Amino acid sequence: MMARGRMPLGKRGVAALEFALVSPILTMFLGGTVDFGMLNAGRSALANAVASGAEYAYLTGTGVTAANIKTLVQTTSFLTTVVATVTGPGYYCMVGTTPTMTSVTSGTACSDGSTAGQYVIISAVYTYTPILPNFSNVGTTTLTEKATVRLI
Repeated sequence: MMARGRMPLGKRGVAALEFALVSPILTMFLGGTVDFGMLNAGRSALANAVASGAEYAYLTGTGVTAANIKTLVQTTSFLTTVVATVTGPGYYCMVGTTPTMTSVTSGTACSDGSTAGQYVIISAVYTYTPILPNFSNVGTTTLTEKATVRLI
């Protein structure tokens, strides 16, 4: 009679073999899940950083500087390789049913008769590199967020 909990001699390696066959598939699922989650966390952090910069520009008004906004965007997120670009403050006309921005000088009337406004354009770029590139379908992905804020 065989003791309870012990496998027969011929079946001892079966569990190890099954694990060896299944573990690469489990690692791929795990790698894909982790990379997908980290990619979306990066996307959210980048969007929040740009939103923080836009809020700061709006609340500061015409005294805002591009350097302050850029520093804020880069330090607000936990992402270490964010490249922020700030255009302005500058005067632009926003016209058309699909709005297009045209750079003008202060006090210039726009083509639709409205007065040009002072705007700041904030853009940030982050390149996500997968943690497990060989085990997931997430490749190196460049994320971009942009915000345009009217100051006056």
